[in-house]
Amino acid sequence: MTTDRAALTALHLLLTWATMTGAAPAVGIAVFLAGWGGGAGAALATAAVGVPLTVGVLVLAGTPARSLVPLCGTARGRFGWAVAVLLLGTLGVPAGAGAYLAGVDLGSADVRVALTGVPYAVAAALFVADRWVRLAAVAVVATGVVYGGVIGR
Repeated sequence: MTTDRAALTALHLLLTWATMTGAAPAVGIAVFLAGWGGGAGAALATAAVGVPLTVGVLVLAGTPARSLVPLCGTARGRFGWAVAVLLLGTLGVPAGAGAYLAGVDLGSADVRVALTGVPYAVAAALFVADRWVRLAAVAVVATGVVYGGVIGR
């Protein structure tokens, strides 16, 4: 990987992380509060607005990665990439919440907020057309599982 591609990869993953560090908690809190105040219907209505908005923001975040991520080469591909990153990254959120509820030390509130975007950045790294980046993403997942399951207790 050339220096330019490495910098672009880092920028792509940082942009995905930053986008989802802001969007995921905002949508989650909005859905929770809507459900608390208006029931399941209000929560579903809020999710029906928040999730597509989040996908749209991810589509925009994937635009600079057109040369790194084959899926991001077209508008339809970026949409598919955004949906896949949202789905895969969201799988990491309950895992983190479960670790937190099980008493695994995840650091201060600031660190926990920063960790919110990590599953999405790891999911985005799985789509980068460089096997070392994908291998690093798998290593991050494995490290998280080991820390949460063995060391963090």
